[in-house]
Amino acid sequence: MVPEWKDHHVSDWTFFADPDEHRLIRHRSAQRFTAHARTSPQHYVPAALPTLPFPDGSFDLVLSSHLLFSYADDLDYDFHRRSILELARVTRSEIQLFPLMPVGSAHRYPQLDELLAELARSGVTSRIVQVDYEFQRGGNEMVVCRV
Repeated sequence: MVPEWKDHHVSDWTFFADPDEHRLIRHRSAQRFTAHARTSPQHYVPAALPTLPFPDGSFDLVLSSHLLFSYADDLDYDFHRRSILELARVTRSEIQLFPLMPVGSAHRYPQLDELLAELARSGVTSRIVQVDYEFQRGGNEMVVCRV
């Protein structure tokens, strides 16, 4: 059985030719990461959201890809809220979160508007912007947060 996220009804196969190319590119990326982590371990800090081991304002830009919103069935609203606030704490400027859809879904994270409104009350402004990459149908948006 083909996993739902590889289903042709959910995936947009214009970026990758087919599931085999997708798997090959992901595999190569994992190999490159593993090789770099082995030869340059000083570039990596083990950490886990929603609490990070960095001082306030440590980074100019924070990127989160395919974690927040992607696993909405496993990571609840409070985890998302606390994680984004923590990412805001460690950045001096901007956070980019991609994609906005749970894996296998054709819709944005269902509590996105509520979450962004709550973040705004905490001083984190946000906007949704379109991106060029779309593998999950409709998943061509990201949230850009400013602190």
